[in-house]
Amino acid sequence: MDKNTFQELVNRYLDGTATPAERALVDRYCEHLETDGESELGPDAEAVLQLVMYERIMRRVQAPPKRSYRWAYAAAAAVLVLVVAGVALFPRKQAPVVAEKSVFRNDLNPGGNKATLTLGNGTIIALDDIVTDTLTPQGGSKITGSGKGQLAYEAQPGAVQQVVYNTLTTPAGGQFRLTLPDGSKVWLNAASSITFPTAFTGADRTVELKGEAYLEVSRNPQQPFKVKVRDMEVAVLGTHFNVNAYTDEAAIRTTLLEGSVRVNNGGQAYTLKPGQQAQLQSNGQFSLLNDVATEDITAWKDGQFAFNDADIRTVMRQVARWYGAEVVYEGNVTHHFMGNIPRDVPVSRLLKMLELTGRVSFVVEGNKIIVKP
Repeated sequence: MDKNTFQELVNRYLDGTATPAERALVDRYCEHLETDGESELGPDAEAVLQLVMYERIMRRVQAPPKRSYRWAYAAAAAVLVLVVAGVALFPRKQAPVVAEKSVFRNDLNPGGNKATLTLGNGTIIALDDIVTDTLTPQGGSKITGSGKGQLAYEAQPGAVQQVVYNTLTTPAGGQFRLTLPDGSKVWLNAASSITFPTAFTGADRTVELKGEAYLEVSRNPQQPFKVKVRDMEVAVLGTHFNVNAYTDEAAIRTTLLEGSVRVNNGGQAYTLKPGQQAQLQSNGQFSLLNDVATEDITAWKDGQFAFNDADIRTVMRQVARWYGAEVVYEGNVTHHFMGNIPRDVPVSRLLKMLELTGRVSFVVEGNKIIVKP
């Protein structure tokens, strides 16, 4: 591409308006520079990438816009966006020098496809990436482990549709995919569980969720789909949505990506449109948010951490779940972070990226991550 086109792409990348394909293009270019040290775009285009990003960061630090409360926290953290591939994208001679503060006595591997399946009779089965079709049928449904962290229930024609409840549970550092008997798909995040019938025989299709899941529900107007999450119920016909209901988060959040859902909390209810989010705070406050960043909210199922003006405790809650770590704070860190980081990297790489802001440092001792200013 020519220099002007490339500069526009860089601007969109930094502003957060680039499409996933455009962001992937910049990321691949960065990885190419990191491994080969050469650019197919030529020195002029490479200089544009380096200078534009560096100058935009410096402008935000020196003269933030009216929404300065956001950029004052996020300006330095914008560096994080530029190191998704683990390499600074501005000239090394101009880059601020960040002292190495971290002490990693060991490393923690990222999570993977791990879960347990609890059958109706209480039997617990450990699941992994192994392909299997030897699991005992449940309530007239055949169970197949198709590999790559996936489990599928398939209703068998002519079988007695006995209602049996199974529970799929992921540990800290685990994730899994589930296909329900009606064909609905569930992505289960770390430290989560979903309880479901092996056959949907009643007036509705009801499941219970703890933790976080992304669901793509098969449409069936005659049999609505319901997700029960503590004090909240999400009713749908057929749609794509994300539910975050971790008990250590400040709120239960239901975010709609496609279709329509109705979120109920006692006598209150909201009907969501795509891009909206219903929040139920721990104090009982129930509210509706518009124009939420749905790509950031569902980034976890696509193998990414996505931080959008996130404080350190929000960041580290995600880190703790995915790496199965204990997090301890020593000192006060008030910095906010922006950017995307792959979830398949060791924890040391993720922490070093956060340290590039110059506002936080980490010590890893065994399974413990210590957070310091």
